Amino acid sequence: MNRYRQPGTSFTSSVSVKLFILTFLSVIVLFLVIALFGYQRLLDPIKQNNEKVLQGSVVQIENYIKTLMNSIQSQLIFLSNPVLYNKMDKADYTLLLDDIMNSNQDQIYSIYLIEDGKVQISSPFGYQYFVTPERADEVKNQTSKTGFWWSPPYLVKERSVITVSKQIDSNRVVALDLNLDALTGPQIIQGERSRIYLFTGQGEYLSTNTSLTYPLMLLDHMEMKEALKALTQKSGTAYNNIQTSYGNYTVLSSNQNRWDWVVFSVIEESQAFPLLNSLKRQLVFVLLMAVVLALILSVWITNYIRKPVIAITRQFKAAARGELEVRIKLKRNDEFTHIAEGFNRMMGNIQSLFDDLKEAEEKKRHHELKVLQSQIHPHFLNNTLNAIYCLGETGQTEKMCEMIRSLMGLLQYSTDKVGDIVTVEDELRELENYVQIMNLRYGNLFEMDIAVPESYYNTPIPKLTLITLVENSIFYGLSKKGVNHIIVSGRSMDADNVLLEVSDTGPGIEKDKLDELMEEASTSNPYKGLNNLGLRNVQERLRMTFGYQYGLHFQNEVDEGLTVTIHLPVGELREK
Repeated sequence: MNRYRQPGTSFTSSVSVKLFILTFLSVIVLFLVIALFGYQRLLDPIKQNNEKVLQGSVVQIENYIKTLMNSIQSQLIFLSNPVLYNKMDKADYTLLLDDIMNSNQDQIYSIYLIEDGKVQISSPFGYQYFVTPERADEVKNQTSKTGFWWSPPYLVKERSVITVSKQIDSNRVVALDLNLDALTGPQIIQGERSRIYLFTGQGEYLSTNTSLTYPLMLLDHMEMKEALKALTQKSGTAYNNIQTSYGNYTVLSSNQNRWDWVVFSVIEESQAFPLLNSLKRQLVFVLLMAVVLALILSVWITNYIRKPVIAITRQFKAAARGELEVRIKLKRNDEFTHIAEGFNRMMGNIQSLFDDLKEAEEKKRHHELKVLQSQIHPHFLNNTLNAIYCLGETGQTEKMCEMIRSLMGLLQYSTDKVGDIVTVEDELRELENYVQIMNLRYGNLFEMDIAVPESYYNTPIPKLTLITLVENSIFYGLSKKGVNHIIVSGRSMDADNVLLEVSDTGPGIEKDKLDELMEEASTSNPYKGLNNLGLRNVQERLRMTFGYQYGLHFQNEVDEGLTVTIHLPVGELREK
């Protein structure tokens, strides 16, 4: 056995030694289980334990009621602060009510503000039309007496509800309707055996956690309500026995709360005193446990050997498929660990080589894109200079000066080596220079509308992105009839993402042509535009800069024009 042990491993880390230890321990554990069950028979009767469970359920409900009511009272005091209310407009106050409602939707049925005898604001919104003027007057009048009012329970759409209200000033009251069913719901009571009932001190039923989906349970519930109603006159904590047509029950009651509500915890007597049946089943149970334990240990020992073999084989196959990021993770210290460590070191070295190669290719592609970006197309300069010359020949000095200024700004912006990433504000400013040049060259072929909110001006964007998309719309997306429109707009996707859209009113672009434009990365521009940056190049720059989840998305409809959406991140450019 020792000759197969790897150097550096201890005697106890050998697989065969572990198998011996586990087999030995399985016998010890079996006898321990038998001894524990024998000791269990000497414990206190289950009745005493069950009474503690019953008492715990009652205390749990009592504490939950107190906690919930204190929380409700604190929230009403917060909402009724006149300073808070006067500083907030109706929309903000409504939003505040909605936030509180969403955070407590299981407990609160509604929250609303009464002003001038009417419900002015409510959450949910439609609840303000449900509260009658008479009910609003009653809440306001009752609250004005003490400043804080707890109403008696009443029904709203077959739900037991109480109204809690707090006065803001002599004219305004904030109130909420509390759902009493939430006080005994299954999310409050832990354990399925205990049934909880909640009554008022006068014997009025409020709520229960009893499931009423089965007919027999519903009939038992009706008899239980009548029996518990008679017990509501008793005070303090007491144990009682109740008999219905469907069983005998042990009941614990308590009314230790400020609202004089009575909490009942109910359990069947057959479940409260199962000691005799348990004693008869223990011997059989011990034998079954011994068999089950032996099976579990046998399976566990087998898996102890089989699982690492399967894990190692699976990762070797994954590596053969080219998945270089795979690693073998074993939380053990034996021969399998040495195999896993050697495999992981090998895959780490291979992945480092591929990462270096990938980084070199990406740098090369970045360089190619920057070269394309900085190369102003000679035909664009020639055509623009010809247009400037014509303006000078015709005496249109002012337009000629504007065109020269726009061209100078565009040339400086395009060939600037300071950085490839600019702000949306910079890109929009140079886009206006480009559009002015194209309008002076082609006349009133198109009109440009920019509707980007100033809040997005500091969003980072690769240089010439918007200019390239607008140029694409001019050359491919506009018809020759009439004046076409190109619209650049912005909107928020969520708190971390911004969407810029470039759309036109032209006839759109055929899908095959769009696919061709996206496939061509470095072919020359047949329309002799600003440079040779194409849609695919723009897409690659966006993804290489921000990540694969960002980039261009196209929506193209026949006779509706083409809409290109640029997905950008909000904030600073993350470091690579």
